[in-house]
Amino acid sequence: MKIETKLAFKMMQKNIKRTLFTIIAIILCATILFTAIFLIASIKNGITENINTAYNDYHILIRNINIDSLNKIKEKEYIDKIYLQEEDKSPLEEIDKNYHFKKNNNFNIFIKYNNARKVCDYSTDIIKTLGLNIAELKNGEKLEFNQRLLTTYGLIDIEIVDENHSPVCRARVNYSYVIDIIIAVILVVFCALFIIILYNAFLITINERKKEYAVISSVGGTEKQILKMIFIEGLVMGIIAIVVGGFLSFLFTNIILDLLNNIVSNTGYHFRLIFEAKYLILSLFIIVFNIFISSIIPSIRASTTSVMQDIRNNKQIKYKRKNTILEKILPIEGKLAIKNIKRNKSKYKTIVILLVVCMTSYITVSTYINYEKVTAELVNEYDVDAELRLDTSLNIDYITLLKNYENIHEDNLDFIEYKITGLSFLVEPEEALITNNLTRTYENGQKSIQIVVIGLDNTTYLDYIHRLNGNNGDAILYNNTTQIEKADELKYVYSPVFKEDYNLALSIIATDISNYEIVDNEILNSNIILTDELMDGFKDIQTTYGAPTIFVNMDTFNRIEKQVSDYVPQNNFRVEKWIWSDTNTINIRIKCNNIIEFSNYIADIAQKQNMIIDVEYYTLENQEKIIYIAIVQLILRIIIISIIVIGIISSVNIISASLWERKQEFNLLNNIGATKNSINRILIYECVYLFFKASIISIILSIPILYGIIKYMENIIVLNKLLIPFGSIGVFFLLLFILSLLITKFIMKSTKVLHIE
Repeated sequence: MKIETKLAFKMMQKNIKRTLFTIIAIILCATILFTAIFLIASIKNGITENINTAYNDYHILIRNINIDSLNKIKEKEYIDKIYLQEEDKSPLEEIDKNYHFKKNNNFNIFIKYNNARKVCDYSTDIIKTLGLNIAELKNGEKLEFNQRLLTTYGLIDIEIVDENHSPVCRARVNYSYVIDIIIAVILVVFCALFIIILYNAFLITINERKKEYAVISSVGGTEKQILKMIFIEGLVMGIIAIVVGGFLSFLFTNIILDLLNNIVSNTGYHFRLIFEAKYLILSLFIIVFNIFISSIIPSIRASTTSVMQDIRNNKQIKYKRKNTILEKILPIEGKLAIKNIKRNKSKYKTIVILLVVCMTSYITVSTYINYEKVTAELVNEYDVDAELRLDTSLNIDYITLLKNYENIHEDNLDFIEYKITGLSFLVEPEEALITNNLTRTYENGQKSIQIVVIGLDNTTYLDYIHRLNGNNGDAILYNNTTQIEKADELKYVYSPVFKEDYNLALSIIATDISNYEIVDNEILNSNIILTDELMDGFKDIQTTYGAPTIFVNMDTFNRIEKQVSDYVPQNNFRVEKWIWSDTNTINIRIKCNNIIEFSNYIADIAQKQNMIIDVEYYTLENQEKIIYIAIVQLILRIIIISIIVIGIISSVNIISASLWERKQEFNLLNNIGATKNSINRILIYECVYLFFKASIISIILSIPILYGIIKYMENIIVLNKLLIPFGSIGVFFLLLFILSLLITKFIMKSTKVLHIE
């Protein structure tokens, strides 16, 4: 064994505590990088295995197309595959340019593009090439997208819209580029963080051994030998850390994939850990590159610094005397804390950077998740699985029917009976209105507004009213509306209608073009509760009608219906019943665990008992959207936790090394009269100063990022308020501050540098 190798191992054994700290830092970096890359690979593979299979990997289906139309598009350079279906329900067959058609009739074609993210651009081009019009495309009978597959690429709710009298493809939500950016940012941020962490770990280790290196130089050791020793230490620690980090990443990736599999358990997806050579090589390259970059600079410094400078170990202490306003107003401990930070800028700068990364990441990611949740509310239009519409004259006992299903399939159902109508109401006082966009103004200046009225069964109504701390008989007014501002851009405007703290009165009216007559002003003369909390099971109300909604009990709803039906029209007045619902029909919204089993049960009952049941199923098509958004949110939260863990562990490493190096300084302060409590206060002042400095920098850096997030989301939904989670951000900052103080106090005890009275 060469002398450099022997000395390297002796150095590592001599300061085993610092060696362990450095190995832990590398293990942390290796674990998170391995986990991030393996997780990305495993999710992509799981999606491919489940969706991107032969004859199911198409992006768009065009029905009833002839040979001439096919010849117009089959040479398009962006088309990867074309599957042909000669008759409905017949098997698909992949075709090429030389395919011989057996019959000269129309057929269906399934097209796979070479870039899934440009589905809208390519589909618009095909629509124009074939000369299809908006009328035949709107109902989906001519053209259909493979929404399940496209959702996995981040394209949600693709539709054909009319733009300047031409059909154009639009995706309501496009997360594809956002996910790419997130992955790129993850790798860049993690690499930058790891270089900072490993650089400080190696720098601290090398600084603590400068005297040993100086002694080696004084007895004839060369710069090359010292550099070689340091590289041997880095190589040994790196190998140990990569092996341990690889094992830990295997455990963590499996844990995260189990969480994902729980989320997607009902969809057919299953994610498993994938070890592919290209991902393994990429991970190793990034880790080795980070170790090399992080160790090279402190190694060169250690090998080239003069012997006397190494022994004195004072190169980094630089301080130009300049008292700031803060130093003048703080007590002596605060002054000493700031002076010490200025004298050792390089050490404390890293702590500030780590805090800034933690804070900025939390602010931006939590805000993005908040906006994404609101977008998801629009994307997933229903929070129930099905709706039954029953004619009361048929005397169908739906409760027994549903209870029988529960007993047979052991599936607990949640169901709501309701009735619905839409009427015009006179608003008094008119100052209670926030917007005039939904109102009609009459000759006398009074204003009316269209409102959705929903009557709930007593159990559901009482649950809702008690949740809002109201009284039985109160009307509940869901005060928010969500409207499409521009159909061609699918942009939503989300806003309240009525102001709070007004004694709101609503009267049912009959109207003509410019005037009105009151039909009833007593039924809704009770207390009206304004709320932003929507009744469970009625999420679709947000976007279906573009109007506020009043929930009442069934008795109140029936009284409203009676008043409207008993009204005798006078002159040109008439009741505007803009949502028609048969008074002999009841609606039942149902939430179940297995929509397929439930749909089969209803079909079987209707057939066996010759029963007329009008039923609509909501959730089958929305399932993939929910899964996609849940996966994105989970990954973002894992990123946040990883960054915080990195920051905490790195700060512990840096602070502990700093306190150990300042042991002589503490003893000197003790000799001139400083007590243990006063030295503790100095360290606390340092912690507070660094934390608030990092907070200010983080807020400044977050502003342009938040602006970018808000502007991006405005392409999907326009809000009249910010969705920045100020509360959770404040709590996070407070917890991080408390944690910083606890870490400082813990390190002071664990390093045992304050043996003073």
